This record gives sequence, structure tokens and C-alpha cells, in this order.
Amino acid sequence: MEKKEVTVANPLAVGETTLIPVIEVSLNYARRNGGISLFGVKQPVAVVVVLASARTAFRITGEEVSIAQLIREFPNIKEKLEAT
Repeated sequence: MEKKEVTVANPLAVGETTLIPVIEVSLNYARRNGGISLFGVKQPVAVVVVLASARTAFRITGEEVSIAQLIREFPNIKEKLEAT
């Protein structure tokens, strides 16, 4: 069985720029031969760049994406992004 969740990691301030990582955490587990096998992965999906003048987002591939599109794809991050 697999469980996935996309969330916002802790913001990182670098000078006047703040980077907000959007990450996917995946946990896979299975019961086999009387035991349990677990495997987890935490990987970046996108990053939101916050400047005094603007907010932009980029997929991990480097493609720019709107904040609205990012929220449509991952609705659970809306509240955290709006709080920063």
C-alpha cells in the first residue's frame, strides 16, 4: 500500500529572498511472510520564491508555474502558502 502527501516545508530565508519548498512524502509498506516491509521517499516537487516585489513558483524541472496552478494541483498547500 502507498500513501502520498504533498506539503510545504519550512521556508528558508536567503538575504531578502525566501524559498518555500513544496515536497512530496511517500510511504510504501507491505506485509510479507509474517513481516512488514517499509520504504519512504521525500522529494521536492516545486519551490516558491518570495521577493518583496513578487511571488513566483517553479517546478523542480525549472518550469515556471503560477501559484494558482500549484494550489489547484495540491490544494492542501493553499493555507500554508497564504500564511507566508
